[in-house]
Amino acid sequence: MKQMMQIYRANREAVEGFLLTTISDNPQQDFDDVQVQNFFKRLPFLSDLYVINAQGEQITPTWRRGSHDASMLGTDRAYFINRIRFDDHGNYISSPYICANSGQSKVSIAHKYPDERIAVFDLDLVSVLTKMHLIDSDRLISKLSVAVYALLGSGLVLLALFLGVYGLIGFVKAVIYFGDETLHYVFKSIIGITLAIAIYDLAKTILEQEVFYRSLTLEEGNEYKTLTKFLTSIIIALSIESLMVVFKVAIDDIRNMNYAFFLISGVGILILSMAVLTYVSRKKREGHE
Repeated sequence: MKQMMQIYRANREAVEGFLLTTISDNPQQDFDDVQVQNFFKRLPFLSDLYVINAQGEQITPTWRRGSHDASMLGTDRAYFINRIRFDDHGNYISSPYICANSGQSKVSIAHKYPDERIAVFDLDLVSVLTKMHLIDSDRLISKLSVAVYALLGSGLVLLALFLGVYGLIGFVKAVIYFGDETLHYVFKSIIGITLAIAIYDLAKTILEQEVFYRSLTLEEGNEYKTLTKFLTSIIIALSIESLMVVFKVAIDDIRNMNYAFFLISGVGILILSMAVLTYVSRKKREGHE
């Protein structure tokens, strides 16, 4: 939602001009079911439509695409009239908001007719921005990308679940087979669960950015945040593995301690690399501000 608002604010004048022109090009004064449904066909981004009188009472059902809700007839919407200011042409356009019923991002347009009736048009903001090509359209390559990311992202989720179950099984073994191997099972369990969290977090980010909210994740530095979170989980898992190697080498053969040293050194390099990445991304973000 935050990124969508950035897109809207950056193109506010163009978006509002497009919406007002579109509504004006589709004049509608006789609001019956047939004409309203034709109106929905001409405006694919229209989600709700209703009419209120000068006193703020809803005098029509709430029409939706292919249906209508007569229970809203007679609803008092005076609060809506009291807080809006029409322009010289009798139009008002709201700021974007989240619909309480559907959870969708919407923007509303109110048009005042000479007989004091007010028609309210609720528009799906994502569809509006898509129509204006401000976010990805429904082109074949876009659909293909979404399908591929959805498939691979789902595969990562399944892999994370597998590792999580593997880690939990290791913990159960540590409890059941209490003895010399307990510590080994505990470490394996922690590593499996930690890696599961890291992979799931990566999969969630891919699905959110490339499938469910594609083209709405434009926040500066978002890719750095994703990489930092993933690296943090990997560093934790490798640190635990290094600790386990140190214990095993100390117990079995101290002469192999150099392998543990190399592993710990690798973890240290990862930590330094992540610190540099965080510093550079923060400086870049501050420079844009």
